[in-house]
Amino acid sequence: MFMTKIKNSTIKELEQKLEQNPSDFKLRKLYAEALLDNGFLEDALNQYKKLLKIFPDSVEIIFNIGIIFEKQNKFEEAKTYFEKAVSLSPEDPDFRYNLAFVLDKKGEIDEAIKEYQKTLELNPEDSNAHFNLGYLYKVKNKFELAKKHFEITLQINPQDIYARFNLACEYKREGKIEKSLQEYKELLKISPDYSWAYFNIGCIYYEQDKLDQAMEYFTKTIEANPKDIEVYKIMSYLALNKDNYKQAIDYLKTALLQNPESDDFKYLTSKIEEIKKLLKK
Repeated sequence: MFMTKIKNSTIKELEQKLEQNPSDFKLRKLYAEALLDNGFLEDALNQYKKLLKIFPDSVEIIFNIGIIFEKQNKFEEAKTYFEKAVSLSPEDPDFRYNLAFVLDKKGEIDEAIKEYQKTLELNPEDSNAHFNLGYLYKVKNKFELAKKHFEITLQINPQDIYARFNLACEYKREGKIEKSLQEYKELLKISPDYSWAYFNIGCIYYEQDKLDQAMEYFTKTIEANPKDIEVYKIMSYLALNKDNYKQAIDYLKTALLQNPESDDFKYLTSKIEEIKKLLKK
C-alpha cells in the first residue's frame, strides 16, 4: 500500500498547515493519508477526490480511493477504482490482490480466481493470495487445487491457522485421518483456544469409536467455547450410552444456562424431561 506513516505530525497540525497552504498538494496528500490511517474514511475520501481532479492518472490516489470504498464495504465502487489502478499499473501485485478480494466479496468467484492467479504470477510468495485462492477452489469443489494452495500457504506462513484448519478438513475429506489429526493438533499448538479444532478432533475419535478420547476433546471444545450447544448434545448422548443419566442432564442444563435465548430451548428441556423419566424406571 501507499499509505505513508505520519511522524511527528497530528491530523490537527496537518489541517492547520493546509489552511495556510491550500495549494500544497504534497501536504494535502499527507493529510489524506493521515485521515485514512486513522479511520476518518469520508474525510479521507473527500481529500483524495480533490487530489484526483488535479492528478487524474495518479495510481496511488486511485488505489487509496479503492481502499476507502473497500473498508466501507462499497465493493462495486472499490472494484471500479482497483480496475483503474490495475489498468495503469498491471504489474503491481497489490492492485491485483485487492481487485481479486472485492470480486470475491461481490460473488464474482471466477473473476476473483483469475485475479488471484495473476497476483501469484507477480508475487508467488503472497500467502494470503494462496489461501484465498485455495478457499475459492474449495467453494468450486476443486478440492485438489484447494489442498495445493493451503499447503503452499503453510510453506510460506506455518502460523496461518485458517490454512491449517482447512487443510486438516481436506485431509479428513480424503480419508487421510492421521494427517488430518496431525494438522488439527499442530493448529492447537499455535492457537490453543480454537474450539472448532477440538470439536473436529472429537468427531474423528467418535467416528473411530474411541469414545474416551472423543469426550476429552469435546470437553476441551466447551472449555474454549462454552456456548457450543451441539457439543453438549453429543456429550449428553455419550453419557447416556454409559447409563450416566445425571451427567447427561447436567450437560443439557449447562447448555441451557449458557444459551438461555437459544432456539434449542424446547429441545433441551424436553430431552432433560425424557432422561428424568428414564431415571425413575
